[in-house]
This record gives sequence, structure tokens and C-alpha cells, in this order.
Amino acid sequence: MIEITFLGSGGGRFITITQFRSTGGFHIRASRNMHVDPGPGALVRAWRYKLDPRKLDAIFVSHRHVDHCNDLEVMVEAMTGGALKKRGTLIASKSVVYGDETHTPAVSKYHMDVLESIHIPEPGSKIALGDEELVITPSLHSDPSTIGFRMRTRYGDVSYIPDTAYFDELLDWHDGSRLLIAAVTRPRDMGIPYHLSTDDIVIMLKKMREKPEALVMSHVGMKMHFANPYKEARYVENVTGVKTYVAKEGFRLMMGKEEIAVRTLRPARFV
Repeated sequence: MIEITFLGSGGGRFITITQFRSTGGFHIRASRNMHVDPGPGALVRAWRYKLDPRKLDAIFVSHRHVDHCNDLEVMVEAMTGGALKKRGTLIASKSVVYGDETHTPAVSKYHMDVLESIHIPEPGSKIALGDEELVITPSLHSDPSTIGFRMRTRYGDVSYIPDTAYFDELLDWHDGSRLLIAAVTRPRDMGIPYHLSTDDIVIMLKKMREKPEALVMSHVGMKMHFANPYKEARYVENVTGVKTYVAKEGFRLMMGKEEIAVRTLRPARFV
């Protein structure tokens, strides 16, 4: 069973600073535990949904923008038992580890030194995580080092498309995945550079030779939030035939031999 729990569904600066939608990324439980894009609130929301960050085996960060990497260092500290154990894997874009022309690195040497392994992969790289394998995929974003992945599992493939403009090569990397998680930031007729809109994801799904069993739209921006992302998801499902969900805090998918199941978790109460 592959279990994916969303700890947020928001993206972009205005959703991030208002927290109209939380921005904690998502957690994958397979033969190993991995947190993907730990933006602001990742640590707190992991505990809120009883996902102990001390049990992480890996952290994946698609790029250096703060809504994807803000909580990276504290999640590394959790994964390494308070930085007392050398363990865990970081898989991240070049900008996360080294910075770029506009950003400093998102992770310090102190934190890198307590990790068991660090991967700064290029598209096409393959990284084993227990019984699963990550195939690193490209993006076309304002951070040119942005990466996504296709996780190969015994129950089918899970694809993650982070911030990117639409380009036809995405089909070569993600066609045939059983589950597609995509950062669909803007609604119809409101596209912006370097981000997917509802129109873009419809084009992509229509061009796929083997469509996914389910699509999860995440990284909801402010325009999408007020345009009603659930209405956009219904539109996508109606015109493509692909079951389409909108991620939200506490949304969980379970992918096994049967069809993909979903549920919404209640947050834990702390005294």
C-alpha cells in the first residue's frame, strides 16, 4: 500500500503569507517514508496528522522557493533525531543545496553534515528508496534547476509535477503513471509564466496515451483559491474523464491493488 497525505495545498506568495490554504507539502508512506516540498508549516502539520517526522527516511525538495523549502532544516533535524544521528536522505534541486543568483542555500552545512546521503540529481537520474525507485523529471520554471519525480512502485507509478510551464516533453516523463500529483496554480483563462493552469493540465491529459487513474491538483494559488478549485477540478474531470481531486490539509490517498481510495483525516488534538 502506498499512502500519500497532504499537509497543505497552497502555493505562491499570497497564499503562503495568508495561509488561506496551508503549505506543508505532502508525505509519502511506502517501504520508506518521504516528505515532499516541506514549505511553511510542514513540521507542525506533520504532527497534527500523526506523521512523526523523526521516522522520515527521505526529504524531496523540488526547488528553492520558500513555499517549497521553508521547513527543510527543521525537518532534517527531526529526521536525524535532533541532529544527533547521521541518517536520512535529501533529494533536492541544485538551487536548494547551493543557492542561485537570487537565493542563498536552503540548507546549511551543519544540516547537510548530519545526513547520510545527499542527491542533487538531473532529470533522468534514478534513486532507490527501499522497494521504490525515483526517476527524476524536468520542469520549466523560473528556478531552472526545479525537478519533479516519477516514483515506481509495485502498485503503479506516482508522478509529481511541481511548478512548471507546460511543455510537451512532460508527456514523455509522466504518461502512464497511475497517480498524477500536479501543481495547478491558476484557473482557466488566467495562466501565468512558469506555472500550470487548468487549461494546461487539460491539454496534457488529453494528449496522454495512457491517462492516470486519478489526478490531484495542488499548489493552489490565490486566483485559483477564489475561483473555486473544486469547480476547476470538476471541469477537468468532465472534459478528460480522469478522476480529479483538489488537495487540502489532511487529504489522504491509499493506492494498493484495488482502485485508489481517498479519505480526509481529522487533526489530532493536543493538550
